[in-house]
Amino acid sequence: MTRYARLNLLAMAGLPAAASLAALWVFGPRADTLAAVAGMNLLVMLAAGLFAALLLRAVNAPDRLAAGIALAPAVIPALAGSAWYLWRALRPEEVAPGREYLAGPQYLLLLAVALWILAWAAGRLLRAVRCRGA
Repeated sequence: MTRYARLNLLAMAGLPAAASLAALWVFGPRADTLAAVAGMNLLVMLAAGLFAALLLRAVNAPDRLAAGIALAPAVIPALAGSAWYLWRALRPEEVAPGREYLAGPQYLLLLAVALWILAWAAGRLLRAVRCRGA
């Protein structure tokens, strides 16, 4: 397993863990809530990790820029979602403190799909520029 594949797996496991930790802080030790939050975020990260893995397959070994572009669909939603969940655990919404746990995965999935399309286009552009320059 390459370093980039490990980073992809870390991102895939990091978001559900951070979301569950934040849910534990907000809702307490409720197994059903923690399982639901972890499951919804795991589904998002499985899709994002698959997108990143498909892009990583096309990367040549020493190319760090291309690998960074390929990892964007998994790493950016994981970092953004983890930061959001942990921030909302420290400063919960006064009206409905749990609504971001239902809406967040939907937005993160949209972000992952958009980043997948952008990363694919950026990878194609990078390959075209490098082929033209060589």
